[in-house]
Amino acid sequence: MIDDYYLNLLDWSPHNVLAIGLDNAVYIWRACNSKVEKLCEVSDNDQIASVSWSPRMNQIAVGNTMGEIEVYDTVKKKIVRTFDGHISRVGSLAWNDKLIASGSRDRNILLSDIRCKEAK
Repeated sequence: MIDDYYLNLLDWSPHNVLAIGLDNAVYIWRACNSKVEKLCEVSDNDQIASVSWSPRMNQIAVGNTMGEIEVYDTVKKKIVRTFDGHISRVGSLAWNDKLIASGSRDRNILLSDIRCKEAK
């Protein structure tokens, strides 16, 4: 685990699942069966900077040090959405229903809606 006060690398879901960002991968631990699964991995020149579970779904937002946010479906283990807009690490993520607030080292706070179509 990266030793950095400004990163949020642990989050517990409402469905009793723990997510942890370790270096360049996110792992999930399910309390009901004590199984550990690798959810995702970023490139070698990138690292996980934050994780945040959706309060209503089996989705998790993952922020990285390149300024990108990826939303994963943890059941299908697939990316649902990708958001960019930050130019530095995304150290803070918070959900409000279908909205994700992200805070970055670039000193910006962005609000992203997972219902909106992706920009082309």
